[in-house]
Amino acid sequence: MKKLGCVAVCAFLTAAQQGQIVVDEVRVSAHAYTPPQLRLTAQTQLVQLEVVVRDARGRAVGGLRRADFGILDEGKPRPIAAFSVETREPASSLAPASAPAVTPAVVPPAPRPVAPPRSILLFFDDLHGTAGELQRTQLAARRFLESGLGTGARAAVYAASQGLTLDFTADTAQISDAIEKLHSHTRISENGMALCPRIPPYQAYLIANNLDYSAFQAALDEAHACKDADSSLGTQPTGGVVPKGPRLVRSDPTTAVVLGQAEQTWEQARVSSLTSLDALEHALERLARAPGTRVLLMASTGFLSGTLEAERDAAIERAIRAGIVINGLDAKGLWAEPPVRPFGEDAQTVKGFPLSAFLFEAATVGTRVDALNAAMAEFAAATGGLFFHNSNDLAGGFSELGAVPETTYLLAFRPDEQVLGGAYRKLQVRLTAKTGQYIQTRPGYFAPAKAPADTPAEPRKLDTEALASDALAEIPVTLAGRLGKTDLGAPSLSLLIHVDIASLQFAERDGRQTQKLAFIGGLMDSSGRLVAAKEGVMEFALKKETLARLTASGVNATLTLGAPPGPYRVRVVVQEATGKMAALHQVVEIPR
Repeated sequence: MKKLGCVAVCAFLTAAQQGQIVVDEVRVSAHAYTPPQLRLTAQTQLVQLEVVVRDARGRAVGGLRRADFGILDEGKPRPIAAFSVETREPASSLAPASAPAVTPAVVPPAPRPVAPPRSILLFFDDLHGTAGELQRTQLAARRFLESGLGTGARAAVYAASQGLTLDFTADTAQISDAIEKLHSHTRISENGMALCPRIPPYQAYLIANNLDYSAFQAALDEAHACKDADSSLGTQPTGGVVPKGPRLVRSDPTTAVVLGQAEQTWEQARVSSLTSLDALEHALERLARAPGTRVLLMASTGFLSGTLEAERDAAIERAIRAGIVINGLDAKGLWAEPPVRPFGEDAQTVKGFPLSAFLFEAATVGTRVDALNAAMAEFAAATGGLFFHNSNDLAGGFSELGAVPETTYLLAFRPDEQVLGGAYRKLQVRLTAKTGQYIQTRPGYFAPAKAPADTPAEPRKLDTEALASDALAEIPVTLAGRLGKTDLGAPSLSLLIHVDIASLQFAERDGRQTQKLAFIGGLMDSSGRLVAAKEGVMEFALKKETLARLTASGVNATLTLGAPPGPYRVRVVVQEATGKMAALHQVVEIPR
C-alpha cells in the first residue's frame, strides 16, 4: 500500500452538519490503512546477515569461504551456523554475447545458484536543494540506469513531495522516465527569510536552540549594520517567547527581531525536515513489503535533523527490523562555496559588513555541511549501507550504491536463548585475515522475539471485507467520487460516503445517544493489489435534537486517497458498533 505524506487524510462531517453539532458530540479520527500481514514463526531462531566484502576501490570481492569470516555478537564470538554465496552477473555484462567460435566443452559447468530478487527504492528528496541540484541528480541517476540494474533487480521511484511515483519494475526505461518527471519542491530558502540580517537555516537552528552564542552575536551585529535599520526592523518578525538559555534575552528591539526571525526560520526548516523524514518512513514501509533483499537509495542535498533524534531513530529501527539497507548520496556533490556570502547577493544590504558575521560564516562552512548530512550518514551507518559524498561523480555514486554486488555472502548464527525478546544487539563481522578489504553489513540486529504462547488473534471482519469483492447492504450507504489534485499537483480521489443512520441503533449513555462508525476506503489495481487506503472512525455522543436532525439528513464522510494515474477498483467498507456492515465497490480511472 502506498502512503503519501503530502495527501490530506480526513474523515469528517460536512460543513453544514458541523455547524449543527457541538464539538463534544462527535469525535473523528483517520489514518493510513495497512491490512494485517500473515506472520509465520519458526522454532529455530537464526540471525541472517548479508555481507559484501569490498576492496580499496569499492569493488565486491569474491572467492571467500566460511573460515574467512568471524562474527561477534555484543563482543562474544558466535559460530557461523549457515553460510552461502550469492553471485550475480555485473550489469555491464547483461547484453547478449556473440556466439563463441569454439565448440563448448562436452561437460558444461555447474549452474550458478539463483540469487534472490533485489528490490531497490530510489528515494529523491525533492523538498531540499535547488532545482539545478535535483536536475544534476536526475541526470546522474539516468546515466546509471543505462547500464542496467543487474540480474534479478527491480527498482521503484519515490519522491518526498509526492510519494511513490513508480512501483517496482525491472524496466529501466520506465524508471528513467519516472525520474525525469521529478521537479523541485523546495519549501525554504537557504538564504533565510530576509537579506538583512541574513539568517540562513543553519544559523537559525543554532540561535533558536542556544547552541552557539557567536551565531546570535553575528546576526545581531549585522542587524545593527543594516541600511535604514530603524525602518526595516519594523517590518521584520518579532517573535514572542524568550528562548531557553541565559544569554539570549530580548533586551532591545533589534535583539527581538533577530531572535524572532531565527525562530521562524528554524521552525520552517524543522517542519521541512520532518516532512522528509515522514516521507522516508512511508517509503520504508512500502519497501518492507518488497521481495528479496531490500535497498533504499536516498539522494538528497541534506537537511537539518538536529532535535529530531526520535524521528531518525524510528526510521532506523523500521529499516533494521525489515532488513533494509539505506544508502545515502549527497546530491550537493563536492561542496564548495565562496567565502562568507553566495555569489550574486546584494552587498549593499549592510553598512560595513561586521567582522563577527564574517568570522562566524567562514568558520561554520564545514559544520553546516556536516549538520545537513548527519541524517543520511547515520542512516547508512546504522543499517550497513554506504554514504557517498564529497564527490561530483554522482553517476558513479549511483552505480556504487544502487548496482547489485557481484558477490554477496550470507552468514547466519544462533543467538543465545536468554537474549531473545526484541532487544537491540551490536554486531561485528570480521575477516580472519588482514587483507586491506572492508566489510559492508548491518552493525546490529533486534533479537528475535520468543514465539507467542497464544494463538494470534483473528483479523477483524472489517479487514476481511476490505480485501473482499462481494457486496454487503446491512447499512444504507451510497458512494460517490471526486477527482482532484493535492497541493503539490499530484492526482487524488476523494471518496464521498453517505450513511443513512435512520436504521442504526443508538445506545443511550449519560443522556447522550452513542454509536460508532468505522470506514475503510481503498484503491486496488488490476492485479488486486491494494495501492492506497485510509481508515476513519466517527464516534457519536449526540443530543436527542442533534440525532433527530442527522436521522433526517444522514451523515457524510470523506476519505481522500492519492495514487498514480490509471484504472482502479474502489472498495469501501462501513461498520457500525453492533457489527452490521456495508461493502460496495466501483471502477474509476484516475487521469494524468
